[in-house]
Amino acid sequence: MNFRYGIWLFLVALHAPFLIKANESPVITIFTEQFPPYNFLEEDNIVGINHDIVKRACEIADLRCKFKLFPWQRAMALAQSKRFAGLISTSRLPEREVHFQWVGPLVSSPACFYKLAKRSDIHIYNHQQLKKFTVGLHKGDVYENILQNWGLEEHKHYINYSEKFAEITAFKLGKLDLFIASANTLQFHIDNKRLQADEVKPAYHINDDKLLGNFLALNNALPNVMVVKLQQAIDSMKQNGEIDSIKRNYLPIAVTDISEEELALAKRCLH
Repeated sequence: MNFRYGIWLFLVALHAPFLIKANESPVITIFTEQFPPYNFLEEDNIVGINHDIVKRACEIADLRCKFKLFPWQRAMALAQSKRFAGLISTSRLPEREVHFQWVGPLVSSPACFYKLAKRSDIHIYNHQQLKKFTVGLHKGDVYENILQNWGLEEHKHYINYSEKFAEITAFKLGKLDLFIASANTLQFHIDNKRLQADEVKPAYHINDDKLLGNFLALNNALPNVMVVKLQQAIDSMKQNGEIDSIKRNYLPIAVTDISEEELALAKRCLH
C-alpha cells in the first residue's frame, strides 16, 4: 500500500465519528412549563397533549428534538436567546408575532373566568363588569395582556402570583372572586384534587380575537426549512387523525368532538 494513501486512510478513520456527527442535524431544544394537560411533568418525564404532538412532529420531520421544563418566563427567555430552540404551549398574540416563527395551531380550549358555586352575587355579561371583582393570574400569564387591554389594573382588579397554581389556593380561600382556566385545564385541577367539580361554576367566557390558540413558537434564527418541515408534519397529523388520538390519551373522548361555535357558556367552560 502507498504510504501516503495509508496515512490518508488512517486520518479518515480517526476523524470519521466527528464527520458523521457534523453531518447530523442540530438538536432543537423545545422549552416548556408546567401547564397540564398540554405539557407537564409526570414521574420525572415531560408529557402532555402538545408535548406529544410536537415530539411526534419532530419524528415525522426527521428532526432531533429534546424537551426541557422551566418556569414560564425563563422558558420564554431561553427560547428567544438560543437559535435552535422553541417554546410550547405558546399563545399566539399580535405583540408576540415578530418574536418567533410559528407552527400550529396545537391543541387549546376556550378560556373562562370561574367563580365559587356559592357566589350567587357574581354575574358578568361583559368584560367591563370584571372591574367589580378580583381575579388571580400566574405571573407572565398571557391573559394579563388581555385584561390590560380591557382596562383592568394590577393590584386593583387582578393579582399576579409567582408560584404556579397559587391563585387557585387564594380563590378557594375567598381571597379572590375569580380565576382563569379552560375546560381542559380545569379538569386537571379537579383530577389533582385542587378543586372539586361541584364547587366552581363558569362566570364569563373570554372571547378575544387576539387569542389565536396554542402554538409551537420557534426562534427567529432557526432555519426556515426546519419550520416548514414541522408545520407540514403537524398538518399531516391533523389529516390522518394522530392529533385526535393523542388528545384522547389525556381528555374524555367527547371533548375532542365539541365545536366551539355551538357551545353555550357552561359547555364551553365545563365540556
